[in-house]
Amino acid sequence: MSGELHGKVAIITGASRGIGKAIALKLAAQGVNIAIGAKTVVSSPKLPGTIFDTAREVEALGAVGLPVQTDVRFADQIQHLVQATVERFGRIDIVVNNAGAILWLPVEELPVKRFDLMMQLNCRAPFILCHEAIPYLKQSGGGHIINMSPPLTGLHLTTEAWAGRTGYLMSKFAMTHLTIGLAEELEFDHIAVNSLWPANIIDTQATRVFTDMLHIDESVPWYSPDLLADAALEIVQSNPTQFTGRQIIAETLLAQRGHPDLSRYLVSPPDFERS
Repeated sequence: MSGELHGKVAIITGASRGIGKAIALKLAAQGVNIAIGAKTVVSSPKLPGTIFDTAREVEALGAVGLPVQTDVRFADQIQHLVQATVERFGRIDIVVNNAGAILWLPVEELPVKRFDLMMQLNCRAPFILCHEAIPYLKQSGGGHIINMSPPLTGLHLTTEAWAGRTGYLMSKFAMTHLTIGLAEELEFDHIAVNSLWPANIIDTQATRVFTDMLHIDESVPWYSPDLLADAALEIVQSNPTQFTGRQIIAETLLAQRGHPDLSRYLVSPPDFERS
Protein backbone atom coordinates (compact mmCIF):
# COMPACT_ATOMS: atom_id res chain seq x y z
CA MET A 1 0.00 0.00 0.00
CA SER A 2 1.30 3.45 -0.84
CA GLY A 3 -0.06 6.96 -0.52
CA GLU A 4 0.41 10.22 1.31
CA LEU A 5 -1.11 8.86 4.53
CA HIS A 6 0.65 5.49 4.53
CA GLY A 7 2.65 5.04 7.73
CA LYS A 8 1.04 7.97 9.52
CA VAL A 9 -0.29 7.44 13.04
CA ALA A 10 -3.67 8.48 14.41
CA ILE A 11 -5.09 8.52 17.92
CA ILE A 12 -8.87 8.19 17.89
CA THR A 13 -10.93 8.25 21.06
CA GLY A 14 -14.24 6.44 21.30
CA ALA A 15 -13.14 4.13 18.50
CA SER A 16 -14.64 0.87 19.70
CA ARG A 17 -17.87 1.55 17.79
CA GLY A 18 -19.86 4.11 15.81
CA ILE A 19 -18.24 7.20 14.37
CA GLY A 20 -14.85 6.65 15.97
CA LYS A 21 -14.59 3.12 14.61
CA ALA A 22 -15.73 4.22 11.14
CA ILE A 23 -13.00 6.88 11.07
CA ALA A 24 -10.43 4.36 12.29
CA LEU A 25 -11.26 1.92 9.50
CA LYS A 26 -11.39 4.65 6.85
CA LEU A 27 -7.91 5.87 7.79
CA ALA A 28 -6.56 2.34 8.16
CA ALA A 29 -7.60 1.61 4.58
CA GLN A 30 -5.20 4.40 3.60
CA GLY A 31 -2.34 2.86 5.56
CA VAL A 32 -2.71 4.89 8.75
CA ASN A 33 -1.79 3.04 11.94
CA ILE A 34 -4.44 3.54 14.61
CA ALA A 35 -4.24 3.90 18.39
CA ILE A 36 -7.73 2.99 19.58
CA GLY A 37 -8.56 4.77 22.81
CA ALA A 38 -11.85 3.66 24.37
CA LYS A 39 -13.21 2.00 27.50
CA THR A 40 -14.91 -1.10 26.15
CA VAL A 41 -12.98 -4.35 26.41
CA VAL A 42 -16.00 -6.66 26.73
CA SER A 43 -18.86 -6.44 24.24
CA SER A 44 -22.50 -6.40 25.34
CA PRO A 45 -25.87 -6.06 23.59
CA LYS A 46 -26.14 -2.49 24.85
CA LEU A 47 -22.57 -1.58 23.88
CA PRO A 48 -21.45 -3.87 21.06
CA GLY A 49 -17.84 -3.76 19.94
CA THR A 50 -14.53 -3.44 21.78
CA ILE A 51 -11.14 -1.85 21.26
CA PHE A 52 -9.85 -5.29 20.32
CA ASP A 53 -12.53 -5.75 17.66
CA THR A 54 -11.58 -2.44 16.07
CA ALA A 55 -7.88 -3.35 16.22
CA ARG A 56 -8.55 -6.63 14.41
CA GLU A 57 -10.51 -4.86 11.68
CA VAL A 58 -7.79 -2.23 11.32
CA GLU A 59 -5.17 -4.96 10.88
CA ALA A 60 -7.36 -6.78 8.36
CA LEU A 61 -7.02 -3.63 6.24
CA GLY A 62 -3.23 -3.82 6.36
CA ALA A 63 -2.55 -1.21 9.04
CA VAL A 64 -1.52 -1.67 12.68
CA GLY A 65 -4.14 -1.35 15.39
CA LEU A 66 -3.09 -0.54 18.95
CA PRO A 67 -5.94 -1.06 21.45
CA VAL A 68 -5.44 1.03 24.59
CA GLN A 69 -8.18 0.90 27.20
CA THR A 70 -8.82 4.55 28.00
CA ASP A 71 -11.40 6.27 30.15
CA VAL A 72 -10.97 9.87 29.02
CA ARG A 73 -12.39 11.19 32.29
CA PHE A 74 -8.96 10.57 33.76
CA ALA A 75 -5.90 12.58 32.73
CA ASP A 76 -3.47 9.77 33.55
CA GLN A 77 -5.26 7.40 31.18
CA ILE A 78 -5.10 9.98 28.38
CA GLN A 79 -1.41 10.44 29.09
CA HIS A 80 -0.96 6.67 28.94
CA LEU A 81 -2.76 6.54 25.59
CA VAL A 82 -0.37 9.11 24.14
CA GLN A 83 2.73 7.49 25.60
CA ALA A 84 1.68 4.00 24.46
CA THR A 85 1.14 5.36 20.95
CA VAL A 86 4.57 6.99 20.83
CA GLU A 87 6.27 3.91 22.28
CA ARG A 88 4.64 1.66 19.66
CA PHE A 89 4.86 3.89 16.59
CA GLY A 90 7.37 6.64 17.41
CA ARG A 91 5.13 9.44 16.18
CA ILE A 92 1.68 11.03 16.14
CA ASP A 93 0.23 12.67 13.03
CA ILE A 94 -3.53 12.76 13.59
CA VAL A 95 -5.71 13.21 16.67
CA VAL A 96 -9.47 12.72 16.55
CA ASN A 97 -11.39 13.79 19.65
CA ASN A 98 -14.49 11.69 19.17
CA ALA A 99 -15.35 10.20 22.59
CA GLY A 100 -18.20 12.00 24.25
CA ALA A 101 -21.20 11.90 26.54
CA ILE A 102 -24.75 12.99 25.81
CA LEU A 103 -27.85 13.56 27.91
CA TRP A 104 -30.67 15.79 26.73
CA LEU A 105 -32.63 17.24 29.66
CA PRO A 106 -33.73 20.73 30.67
CA VAL A 107 -31.29 22.46 33.03
CA GLU A 108 -33.72 22.10 35.93
CA GLU A 109 -33.87 18.32 35.43
CA LEU A 110 -30.26 17.60 34.48
CA PRO A 111 -28.36 16.02 37.40
CA VAL A 112 -25.17 17.93 38.15
CA LYS A 113 -23.18 14.68 38.02
CA ARG A 114 -24.34 14.07 34.46
CA PHE A 115 -23.53 17.66 33.50
CA ASP A 116 -20.06 17.18 34.99
CA LEU A 117 -19.65 13.99 32.97
CA MET A 118 -20.47 15.78 29.71
CA MET A 119 -18.03 18.56 30.55
CA GLN A 120 -15.36 15.98 31.42
CA LEU A 121 -15.73 13.99 28.21
CA ASN A 122 -16.75 16.65 25.71
CA CYS A 123 -14.59 19.54 26.92
CA ARG A 124 -11.86 18.59 29.41
CA ALA A 125 -10.72 15.34 27.75
CA PRO A 126 -10.11 16.88 24.29
CA PHE A 127 -8.11 19.67 25.95
CA ILE A 128 -5.93 17.14 27.79
CA LEU A 129 -5.41 14.93 24.74
CA CYS A 130 -4.36 17.93 22.66
CA HIS A 131 -2.09 19.14 25.47
CA GLU A 132 -0.36 15.76 25.59
CA ALA A 133 -0.22 15.09 21.83
CA ILE A 134 0.86 18.50 20.47
CA PRO A 135 4.59 18.06 21.23
CA TYR A 136 4.61 14.83 19.20
CA LEU A 137 2.61 16.37 16.35
CA LYS A 138 5.27 19.08 16.23
CA GLN A 139 8.03 16.46 16.21
CA SER A 140 6.32 14.80 13.24
CA GLY A 141 6.46 18.08 11.34
CA GLY A 142 2.76 18.83 11.60
CA GLY A 143 -0.53 17.05 11.28
CA HIS A 144 -4.23 17.28 12.00
CA ILE A 145 -6.51 17.55 15.01
CA ILE A 146 -10.21 16.94 14.44
CA ASN A 147 -12.74 17.80 17.13
CA MET A 148 -16.20 16.34 16.68
CA SER A 149 -18.15 19.48 17.56
CA PRO A 150 -20.74 21.80 16.00
CA PRO A 151 -20.30 25.22 14.35
CA LEU A 152 -20.82 28.26 16.56
CA THR A 153 -23.01 30.04 14.01
CA GLY A 154 -25.63 29.01 11.48
CA LEU A 155 -26.75 26.08 13.58
CA HIS A 156 -29.76 24.96 11.56
CA LEU A 157 -29.13 21.26 11.87
CA THR A 158 -31.63 18.44 12.01
CA THR A 159 -30.52 17.09 15.36
CA GLU A 160 -29.89 20.33 17.24
CA ALA A 161 -32.09 22.68 19.24
CA TRP A 162 -31.21 24.46 22.44
CA ALA A 163 -34.30 23.73 24.55
CA GLY A 164 -33.71 20.61 26.60
CA ARG A 165 -30.13 20.27 25.36
CA THR A 166 -28.45 23.27 26.96
CA GLY A 167 -25.96 21.36 29.11
CA TYR A 168 -24.93 19.08 26.24
CA LEU A 169 -24.46 21.93 23.77
CA MET A 170 -22.48 23.94 26.33
CA SER A 171 -19.97 21.10 26.46
CA LYS A 172 -19.82 20.60 22.68
CA PHE A 173 -19.46 24.29 21.87
CA ALA A 174 -16.57 24.40 24.35
CA MET A 175 -14.81 21.89 22.10
CA THR A 176 -15.38 24.19 19.13
CA HIS A 177 -13.75 27.02 21.06
CA LEU A 178 -10.79 24.67 21.54
CA THR A 179 -10.66 24.32 17.75
CA ILE A 180 -10.63 28.08 17.19
CA GLY A 181 -7.96 28.80 19.78
CA LEU A 182 -5.68 25.91 18.92
CA ALA A 183 -5.82 26.66 15.21
CA GLU A 184 -4.35 30.09 15.94
CA GLU A 185 -1.80 28.77 18.42
CA LEU A 186 -0.53 26.09 16.03
CA GLU A 187 -0.75 28.07 12.79
CA PHE A 188 3.02 28.13 12.29
CA ASP A 189 3.60 24.53 13.34
CA HIS A 190 1.80 23.03 10.32
CA ILE A 191 -0.83 21.52 12.62
CA ALA A 192 -4.38 21.98 11.38
CA VAL A 193 -7.22 22.04 13.90
CA ASN A 194 -10.79 21.71 12.63
CA SER A 195 -14.23 20.86 13.97
CA LEU A 196 -16.43 18.37 12.13
CA TRP A 197 -20.20 17.91 12.52
CA PRO A 198 -23.09 16.48 10.48
CA ALA A 199 -26.08 18.48 9.28
CA ASN A 200 -28.20 15.35 9.34
CA ILE A 201 -28.62 12.38 11.65
CA ILE A 202 -25.84 9.85 11.94
CA ASP A 203 -26.92 6.37 12.99
CA THR A 204 -25.20 5.66 16.32
CA GLN A 205 -26.06 4.17 19.69
CA ALA A 206 -26.77 7.70 20.96
CA THR A 207 -29.10 8.80 18.18
CA ARG A 208 -31.07 5.60 18.49
CA VAL A 209 -31.48 6.15 22.24
CA PHE A 210 -32.68 9.72 21.68
CA THR A 211 -34.83 9.06 18.61
CA ASP A 212 -38.03 10.18 20.30
CA MET A 213 -36.47 13.51 21.29
CA LEU A 214 -35.37 14.40 17.77
CA HIS A 215 -38.88 15.50 16.76
CA ILE A 216 -38.53 14.10 13.26
CA ASP A 217 -40.32 11.56 11.13
CA GLU A 218 -39.56 8.99 8.47
CA SER A 219 -38.93 11.70 5.88
CA VAL A 220 -35.65 12.72 7.55
CA PRO A 221 -32.68 10.73 6.23
CA TRP A 222 -30.44 8.70 8.53
CA TYR A 223 -26.84 8.25 7.44
CA SER A 224 -24.17 5.76 8.43
CA PRO A 225 -21.06 6.89 10.34
CA ASP A 226 -19.15 6.44 7.07
CA LEU A 227 -20.37 9.90 6.05
CA LEU A 228 -18.34 11.48 8.83
CA ALA A 229 -15.48 9.07 8.21
CA ASP A 230 -15.23 10.14 4.57
CA ALA A 231 -15.31 13.79 5.62
CA ALA A 232 -12.56 13.14 8.17
CA LEU A 233 -10.46 11.53 5.44
CA GLU A 234 -10.91 14.61 3.27
CA ILE A 235 -9.70 16.76 6.15
CA VAL A 236 -6.53 14.80 6.85
CA GLN A 237 -5.73 14.69 3.14
CA SER A 238 -5.80 18.51 3.08
CA ASN A 239 -2.76 20.75 3.43
CA PRO A 240 -2.68 21.63 7.15
CA THR A 241 -1.28 25.08 6.44
CA GLN A 242 -4.24 25.94 4.21
CA PHE A 243 -7.16 24.09 5.79
CA THR A 244 -7.39 24.92 9.48
CA GLY A 245 -9.55 26.70 12.02
CA ARG A 246 -12.74 25.67 10.25
CA GLN A 247 -16.08 24.58 11.63
CA ILE A 248 -16.93 22.01 9.00
CA ILE A 249 -20.28 20.51 8.12
CA ALA A 250 -19.54 17.05 6.73
CA GLU A 251 -22.15 17.09 3.95
CA THR A 252 -20.96 20.50 2.72
CA LEU A 253 -17.32 19.42 2.64
CA LEU A 254 -18.11 16.24 0.72
CA ALA A 255 -20.08 18.24 -1.85
CA GLN A 256 -17.21 20.72 -2.20
CA ARG A 257 -14.82 17.83 -2.77
CA GLY A 258 -16.93 16.37 -5.55
CA HIS A 259 -19.12 13.95 -3.58
CA PRO A 260 -22.61 15.50 -3.46
CA ASP A 261 -24.52 12.19 -3.68
CA LEU A 262 -25.15 11.01 -0.13
CA SER A 263 -27.38 8.10 -1.06
CA ARG A 264 -24.62 5.58 -0.43
CA TYR A 265 -24.68 6.53 3.26
CA LEU A 266 -28.42 6.00 3.77
CA VAL A 267 -29.42 3.47 6.41
CA SER A 268 -32.76 2.32 7.76
CA PRO A 269 -33.86 4.49 10.69
CA PRO A 270 -35.16 2.98 13.92
CA ASP A 271 -38.87 2.59 14.40
CA PHE A 272 -40.43 5.92 15.28
CA GLU A 273 -42.80 6.22 18.19
CA ARG A 274 -46.19 7.15 16.85
CA SER A 275 -48.92 8.85 18.85
